[in-house]
Amino acid sequence: MSCPLKQAAFDAPHELAFLSKDLSFSFSELDRYVDTLKVVDDCLIVKGAPTLQLIALFFACFRQNKSIFPINPRLPLDVIKPPHVPPQSLLLFTSGSTAAPKIAVLSLANLLANASGAIQALDLRPKDQWLLSLPLYHVGGIGILIRCILARATMVLGDSPNITHLSYIPTHLYRATPIYKKLRCLLLGGAPILTIPDRLPIYTTYGLTEMGSMVTLNGQLLPNREVQIAPDGEILVRGPCLFQGYLGEESPNKDWFATGDLGRYKKELVITGRKDWMFISGGENIQPEEIERELLCLPEVIEAVVLPKDDAEFGKRPVAVVQARFQFNLKRMQSALVNVLPKYKIPIALYLVDEIPKKNNFKIDRFILTQHINNQLNMNTSGQKK
Repeated sequence: MSCPLKQAAFDAPHELAFLSKDLSFSFSELDRYVDTLKVVDDCLIVKGAPTLQLIALFFACFRQNKSIFPINPRLPLDVIKPPHVPPQSLLLFTSGSTAAPKIAVLSLANLLANASGAIQALDLRPKDQWLLSLPLYHVGGIGILIRCILARATMVLGDSPNITHLSYIPTHLYRATPIYKKLRCLLLGGAPILTIPDRLPIYTTYGLTEMGSMVTLNGQLLPNREVQIAPDGEILVRGPCLFQGYLGEESPNKDWFATGDLGRYKKELVITGRKDWMFISGGENIQPEEIERELLCLPEVIEAVVLPKDDAEFGKRPVAVVQARFQFNLKRMQSALVNVLPKYKIPIALYLVDEIPKKNNFKIDRFILTQHINNQLNMNTSGQKK
């Protein structure tokens, strides 16, 4: 498959491809830089913080029939030794929010199919600027890279007053509201979204590593994707975006891939939760996201996670882990929820934390939180009622 950067350099050699505080590269200059790089390893493992060199290495690997595996900079390079990897592949850790992450294998064709199906919907054009706000060990960061190359738009590292496109997770909005006069698209996803400033050009998205990034935009299915809802409510996906499989495992069924997400789909896709997060308490099914949505409606709550806690009588009971902006306690939480949830869904305990831990700085690490809850480690409890 021909290199998309090579094609961009041919079609738009003088358009700005990369911009940072100290550097600017046109598509032709970036193309020439890529040609100077020599990749020795069949699978290049590299720290995944956004840099000009990593962007160039991504395309150098594909041109030289090699593969690339960008990882979280906090992980040591020498502990990851993947077995035989198909050439011209991108390897990415999945989020692994409730278990050990897997390594997804994506082809260049998968990435191009995803990006090409999203560019028009995102109104991405030549001379637009997309801030590289997500790391390149995350499929969202890779998505920015591929979309900008195909649209002949500019990837920006650092800052620029001319930013037109941003990719955020809700946590970014909790910390700061972006102020860019030319902003036309704020792509928001990766977690439940309830309160959004009206003045921002928000585009909500649902996606997954295994589909090369975005599946829907504002609930609407993007080109090159198909969605179906299984009888148990699980979201199934397929299309040319679908990955090649997990490293060391058999390739996925190319008919439909089970995402593990739950939802409903009529005129738009609505995500209702994760299949593997549901638990049973006293014979009743509890989907944590339902309780979390109600908690996030409370003015004191910044972020909230509901988890199962072992219980001798009921098997499991719901407890809440909350990052709050004001004074918050168990009594206030329970009294606020009593009119919107049945009694068995109201958390029996509240754990206040300064920050909710996230895997790879993005998705909430429910596995670690559950361990802390059940072992009573590193948590500040404000009360519990059995």
